[in-house]
Amino acid sequence: MKCPRCNNTDISYFYLGSKGYYCRKCIGFRRILIEEELIPLQYSISDKADHFRLGYHLTEKQNTAAAACKKAIIDTDVVLHCVCGAGKTEITIASIADCLKRQLKVGYAVARREVVLELSGRFRKIFPSAAVVTVCAGHNDPLTGDLIVCTTHQLYRYPKTFDLLILDEVDAFPFKGNEVLSNIALNACKGHIIYSTATIDETTKKLISQRPYVTVSLWERPHHKPLIVPKIIWLPYLFGIIWLIAHLNNNRGQYIVFTETKRECLMIYRLIRIFFKTTYVYSDLNERNENITAFRKRRFKVIVATSVLERGITIKGVNVILMFKNGRIFDRSSIIQMVGRVGRSMQKTDGQAYIVTSFINKAMIEAIMEIRYANKMSLL
Repeated sequence: MKCPRCNNTDISYFYLGSKGYYCRKCIGFRRILIEEELIPLQYSISDKADHFRLGYHLTEKQNTAAAACKKAIIDTDVVLHCVCGAGKTEITIASIADCLKRQLKVGYAVARREVVLELSGRFRKIFPSAAVVTVCAGHNDPLTGDLIVCTTHQLYRYPKTFDLLILDEVDAFPFKGNEVLSNIALNACKGHIIYSTATIDETTKKLISQRPYVTVSLWERPHHKPLIVPKIIWLPYLFGIIWLIAHLNNNRGQYIVFTETKRECLMIYRLIRIFFKTTYVYSDLNERNENITAFRKRRFKVIVATSVLERGITIKGVNVILMFKNGRIFDRSSIIQMVGRVGRSMQKTDGQAYIVTSFINKAMIEAIMEIRYANKMSLL
């Protein structure tokens, strides 16, 4: 037996119901019988959907990467490996436009809802003649259009539908390491996949190795300045909080203070809001979009956040401080992504990044080494 949606073959997950065997491994996406045939969504691509305008010019290296990606995706999958802030989305535009021109179906999937909403807005400006459809929690009508931007969870709605599927940040929670979501994503694509990421770990390698692929890499940001390498502040946790308050008091600009858990997020928020205009955000906070928007508008000096803000957010001139307590939450990829919030803007290419910790672990060392390696490669 094999589930037609998530490819599960473990017999312990199959249950015999009144209408036949169904898979319990992916039952959260609705019940599916093992003999059920999944029907691709049928829709057509509108004329001129491929017309796009970026409003700015790509760098020479970005254009080279975009051309390589566009050429390769015709015959095989592509791993688009670019450093944080290098413009992975912009590099995929040529591939998207080429597929739309050929009346092929395109999907762009990311793990987190906030990023889906932001990307949808960007794509509507880039492809003004295309119907850009947003599919995520609270947005699932309509389901079809010229360019479908969705969370990876929503890919179950599109079996064998996409000629081009772009999986952005495949190493992000909750997609990372989730076998069900990975197989649903693979089954949503009848053509080729662009795996877009800044950090490739073993879990990501396992996923992309299931199909033939080529790698397209970009090691520098459009402003050509090196990535910010974080400085380690080696202090016991309580002394680290005292350092944090003193540092915020002595430095101007906005800061994202990353914490490992929701509990620590709230604790640090309640403490430093006494001294500074501060807001906070974590994954299940109802007001998280409002708090992020207010921080973007510079109403707050500090936003205390869990890893929910580690990806997909660009704020001009922001600085980052990582507060380590137990070292079990932030891995190498998370550290690189969080530090990667700094220096992304063309107008503000520098900034501060600190890791405040009472210990040094493997993830910190590997993250710093990878950032330095990327800076070295960008000079070649």
